[in-house]
Amino acid sequence: MEAYTEWKGWDETAFGRFNECEARYYQWHVNRAVDGHAIRRVLEVGFGNGTFLGFGRDRGWEMTGVEHSAELRVRAERAGYRTVADIDALTAEPPFDLVVLFDVLEHVEAEQLIAFVRKLRALLATDGALLLRVPNGDSPFGGRHQHGDLTHRVAIGEFMLRQVAAACDLRVTAIGESPWRAQQAESPTLRAWWRSQLRKLFNRVLGLAYYGGTVDLSTNLAAVLKPIGQSA
Repeated sequence: MEAYTEWKGWDETAFGRFNECEARYYQWHVNRAVDGHAIRRVLEVGFGNGTFLGFGRDRGWEMTGVEHSAELRVRAERAGYRTVADIDALTAEPPFDLVVLFDVLEHVEAEQLIAFVRKLRALLATDGALLLRVPNGDSPFGGRHQHGDLTHRVAIGEFMLRQVAAACDLRVTAIGESPWRAQQAESPTLRAWWRSQLRKLFNRVLGLAYYGGTVDLSTNLAAVLKPIGQSA
């Protein structure tokens, strides 16, 4: 899509940079994903302006990025990152300890989801993890993210994600967004805490009214998928 990089506001001078809030957010999700396992090789699919690539490099990880946009690949390579245009170019690679997709799966056509995730599964180490985030298809509040981009192709909720995982020899080991202290755009303030409590209450009330229990109405849905048969 023409001018997508400009529309997203991705400035090359900021490529690979991350702030304290973003680092807090990423670290929480990575900790949940790897659960104490060592990280050496990391693959990010759809790296955008390189925020997570920079986060990983700062921690000494060997970072590889996949991005269809030639412009973004050039930016990454100028900054010293290794990139490829398609995950098919990585089939002969050593396995990755962590594969990350922030806001990527919603860009894949529904009929291609299972084949795409199977390719990612094949790139994982035996004790590796797949960390992803999508607009929350189960939440009316996820619609702003889902329908705010013409390149989005499918809305993904928890049930669909579990269906895709099972078809790809994966299991969902964790699901749901980070706690309020780790939210990407917020510092841990008293106001942020109150907002988090209101959201929890709303989730419980609405979930009880419609489903008989608490539902996750976060704007985004984050999850960790691991190979079936992997030891806990």
